[in-house]
Amino acid sequence: MLAPLQVDFNWAGTFAETADGLPFIGTVKERPRTIFALGFGGNGIVFSQIAGEIIRDAALGKKNPDAHIFSFDRVDKRSKS
Repeated sequence: MLAPLQVDFNWAGTFAETADGLPFIGTVKERPRTIFALGFGGNGIVFSQIAGEIIRDAALGKKNPDAHIFSFDRVDKRSKS
């Protein structure tokens, strides 16, 4: 016979990813003064470094050569081609 078991605490970790596996980094037209860094998956350290560089450049008014790769509108552009 098994002893009765009562669970006091439980935890779950969830993972999500974008269709192309890349994070979204940048602004959206609804919030032009907010810069988002939304990383998914297991590459958080790498993506946070990239996000930091893109956000730094945006704050300094510099164009980051890689920002388009992680932009929110990349999905719209890809689906039209």
